[in-house]
Amino acid sequence: MEDNKPPILNSKNMALITKIIAIYAAFYLCVIIVQLLTNPLSDNPLRPENSYDPVYFMAAIHVLVLVICGASVWFKKFHWAVTLVCALIVTLSRFYYNEISEYIWSMSSTV
Repeated sequence: MEDNKPPILNSKNMALITKIIAIYAAFYLCVIIVQLLTNPLSDNPLRPENSYDPVYFMAAIHVLVLVICGASVWFKKFHWAVTLVCALIVTLSRFYYNEISEYIWSMSSTV
C-alpha cells in the first residue's frame, strides 16, 4: 500500500517543526532576559512602573510554549495538534503584540 500523504505532513517534519518552535521560544526568552538586564526600570525615572508588564506577559507565553514543545521533544511524543496550537500561539502573540500591550497597560494602570 502506498501512503498518499503530502510530504510535509509526515512525522519527521512534525518533529522538526516542534523543535523549531521550542528553539524559537527559548531564543525569544533570551532576548527578553537581555532586554530586562540591560535596560532596567531604575535607569529611567520617567518610565511608568507598568511599562514592562507586556514583556512579562510575552515571556510567560513563550515559557508555556517552550515547556509544552520541550516536553514533546523530550518524551519524543509529537502531535500535530500540539505543534499547530503552539505555532499559532507564538504567531498571534507576535502579530498582535501592540494590541496585547495596550490591553495589559490599560488593565494594569487602573489598579
